[in-house]
Amino acid sequence: MMDRRGGLELLGSNSQNIPLSTSKAVLRLNLIKERSLEMARCTRKYGLDVHHKNRNGGNDLSNAEVLCNPCHEATSTYGTPGKTPPPFSDETKAKALKHAGNQCECTRTGGCH
Repeated sequence: MMDRRGGLELLGSNSQNIPLSTSKAVLRLNLIKERSLEMARCTRKYGLDVHHKNRNGGNDLSNAEVLCNPCHEATSTYGTPGKTPPPFSDETKAKALKHAGNQCECTRTGGCH
């Protein structure tokens, strides 16, 4: 339910009666902040390793992710018991590094290191 007071459209369910235009702006800014954090990318270009996204996902390029050592160690499966996938071929590693621009591909929020 919406109400109009003083020419502003108000949110009826909001007990503080925040103008709709203000709430939209706040939501938009919060969304932009979240997306920029999600898209923040690690900038390391050294100590890179090609990581398996999925232990059972095979050894092709679609299962490869280039990560620096701290980002690799921050993955949920790093150092946990279980099946260790066979290493990637040198060719797949080279393609993955080229695809990543020889930079860590980590985009985790909150940072890895």
